[in-house]
Amino acid sequence: MLFNSFVFAAFAPLAFAGHFLLRGAARRWWLVVASWVFYGWANPWYVLLLWTSTILDFFVGQRLGATDDPRRRRLWITASLVGNLGLLAVFKYTGFFARAGNDLMAALGLDWSLPVPELVLPVGISFYTFQTLSYSIDVYRRQLEPERDFSTFALYVAFFPQLVAGPIERATHLVHQLRRERRHLARPEALDGLGRVFWGLTKKVVFADWFSVYVEQVFSNVHQATPLELFLGINAFAFQIYLDFSAYSDIAIGLGRLLGVELMENFRWPYLARNIAEFWHRWHISLSTWLRDYLYIPLGGSRRGRWKTVRNVLIVMFLGGLWHGANYTYVVWGLWIGAALALHRLWSETLGKTVERRVPAPVRVPLAVLATYVTMLAAWVFFRAPDLGSALDYFAGFGGDWADVTGLDTPDARRTMAFLAVAVLAHLARGLGWVRRPTAHWPTWAHGVFWGLLVTAMALLHAPVGEKFIYFQF
Repeated sequence: MLFNSFVFAAFAPLAFAGHFLLRGAARRWWLVVASWVFYGWANPWYVLLLWTSTILDFFVGQRLGATDDPRRRRLWITASLVGNLGLLAVFKYTGFFARAGNDLMAALGLDWSLPVPELVLPVGISFYTFQTLSYSIDVYRRQLEPERDFSTFALYVAFFPQLVAGPIERATHLVHQLRRERRHLARPEALDGLGRVFWGLTKKVVFADWFSVYVEQVFSNVHQATPLELFLGINAFAFQIYLDFSAYSDIAIGLGRLLGVELMENFRWPYLARNIAEFWHRWHISLSTWLRDYLYIPLGGSRRGRWKTVRNVLIVMFLGGLWHGANYTYVVWGLWIGAALALHRLWSETLGKTVERRVPAPVRVPLAVLATYVTMLAAWVFFRAPDLGSALDYFAGFGGDWADVTGLDTPDARRTMAFLAVAVLAHLARGLGWVRRPTAHWPTWAHGVFWGLLVTAMALLHAPVGEKFIYFQF
């Protein structure tokens, strides 16, 4: 399968040759075709959907730029919304809504049901759909001039480093970089780009994939697991999903840098957040800012009073949960975070400032970080569980015997605890600035030694089975 971490990184040289040898539209088309081949390798039919979104939004952008008639402009942006979200709904949500309808009929005691289609979800459709939509909306809002060159726009939609799992880039940030000609790769960009790729691969195959082994064991045997096993399992998943997704972002950013393109940072040490709002500003930043700019603010944001602000938060996070997957668990995950955000806002407006004045920072800050982390641990139970019943069983398991340590005396549990300790310490050290990433000021040989150590670690410590990146399913 093409979509594994090593092949993903190794694909870059195929694009590099044309990128640095060709000029103008030929260079862009080389990257576009390479990106299409990359995306369609697992299933060539996926490319048809990518082409549909690309052609639709390029044409909509041209039409929006050609008219000042408000009615026609609304018509064209509606065409973009219906076309893109319609494709997403068909492939991602048809089965979910059919099952939801059947559940409703069963709850009402009606002997009637809809057929539930089993459609294959195209990889990354949620990511590039939001990316193309942001372009059309920005042109509609007159925040961006429509792109006249189709090869540039097609490359914006299909740029392979971030195509299948983000970051979700804005045209205002990415398009002008894709137009820029690059005759050579500067040493700082090369060293930093390679460093990000190697570091991302290490996070994925050494840590995230090993965590997935233990997480699967725990979530598939919830009823037999002790409370300590359940606690270790959900902590392992918290760092699995963080390291897995941030690893992809690191690889994407590194490959982009090697191509002379700066992609946005997608994570900023989220488990050091002091409240849930700060966590959401540090986690999957490209999605959280997208939801803010294209959903929360248009709904009214926080400008229309306290309770409408709470309503807007819940709507946005409900849709954010649904964006992640067509399952009740993702909906509850989104609503859980939405409720936490609403409670945090109410707290900030009432007792928050009083507590901040009266409780010293050395006490207040660690407690706030811990409370935020525990809130997210509960949210991750819903995110990882296959269904709501399993999630509730997971929570119920914490009512068992916390003195029972027998479940932790296994090789997988001990390895998970060791790797989790390293991950937590690294998160603290990097997030608090105690340790900084290698920089381009290092001599080249030092970078080579560091990368060699990472490759050695991957060779010696990698998990027995490589897992797909978690966010490929979205």
